[in-house]
Amino acid sequence: MDRDRLKYLFREVLGVDVDAIVQQVTASLAVERAKEVREHSEEWKRYMEEKGGIVLLPRNVTDLGKKPRS
Repeated sequence: MDRDRLKYLFREVLGVDVDAIVQQVTASLAVERAKEVREHSEEWKRYMEEKGGIVLLPRNVTDLGKKPRS
């Protein structure tokens, strides 16, 4: 079955709006991620203050997310 037919069946038979549920879940995940980022930022700030403001990170950490050079 295609997606639109399934959405229709959920809405008509079960009375569930799939799109609304997906939006709620997405919003909840975004809020949780934002909380995690704030907590990690506060922890990092405390760590930096303990180390005197300068922390040298190993290369495997500083290269995370970078595209490999060709």
